[in-house]
Amino acid sequence: MSYSFEKLQQLVDMRGKLPHKGKYVDLGVNSKTVRVWHHSLTKSSLAGSTAEAFARFHVGTNGWPGIGYHFVIEPQNLIKGPDGRTRAKIIWCHNPGVKSYHVGDSNKSAIGICVSGDYRTEELSEATLLSISELHAALVRDGIGKDDKAHNQMPGYSWKPCCQFDYKAAFFYNKPLNVSKPSPLPDTYTIQEGDTLWAIANELKDLTLEDLIAANPGIKPQELEVGQIIKLGKSKNIYTRPPATPKKPQNEYKYPMPTVTIGKGKLNPKQEILKLQKALNAANFKCGAEDGIWGPKTQDALTRFQKVYTPQEIDSIFGPNTRTKLQAVLKSKGY
Repeated sequence: MSYSFEKLQQLVDMRGKLPHKGKYVDLGVNSKTVRVWHHSLTKSSLAGSTAEAFARFHVGTNGWPGIGYHFVIEPQNLIKGPDGRTRAKIIWCHNPGVKSYHVGDSNKSAIGICVSGDYRTEELSEATLLSISELHAALVRDGIGKDDKAHNQMPGYSWKPCCQFDYKAAFFYNKPLNVSKPSPLPDTYTIQEGDTLWAIANELKDLTLEDLIAANPGIKPQELEVGQIIKLGKSKNIYTRPPATPKKPQNEYKYPMPTVTIGKGKLNPKQEILKLQKALNAANFKCGAEDGIWGPKTQDALTRFQKVYTPQEIDSIFGPNTRTKLQAVLKSKGY
């Protein structure tokens, strides 16, 4: 079956070509009743704001069979059409009838469309607006879905800051319609299909994975079950140091962080690599012998850590962001 959206000049068919591990079930296009709009909460210019990066995160960190979205609009990748206008690339990730993970218990009936970017602070570019409106018009012509909603308008997700651009206005440019703002965090949340603690924490300001783990001591992060109830709103800042409390000097920690950037092609002092190896092993990202040598096992352990905790910055380099997150993980473990 062919669709009119396939004729969009900015569409790139990546079905089956993105990172995946397993397969979603295809329920047929008639199962889809709603088009759900997301944004990635990552700056649109970052290397991690692409369908390829989202697929790595969804598979490697969330443990999903593949990318959660059916379409991803990439503002950083532009295509100039024969009309002279520039449009954001649209990545076609799944057949319309695929039941992928992107909106919990509504996955069966929902098409997922993600616009890369953090529109709590960014503005939609003209190229992005063109792609949103043209993709939406094509999906309507094809009869794929009957209604449009933001992620935070779907059952159970009113507290999510997704999406916070005026998606309906984007369909027509000059018809301003407001997107419902996220509700205050509920005290508890019921786990839906495809949820992970990391993904929940990543979408919320001032709530960390360590907060969620500390507030839910009986929960195994890798073994969440649909219908399981976790503490949400009351989790905030459990592991956040009060602003008035000064940080300890690095030498007072059991596992002090390296003070230099470490990675391939860098000047890697042996004592600094040794600190990194000790910290990675303590965080349960095993790198083998603690020998102060930058080798493939240490690099692999660092990369695995980044895939879990800094998925928008997977560069196998120990820099400021990785240092901050590794310190926080060790703190959550009592070190």
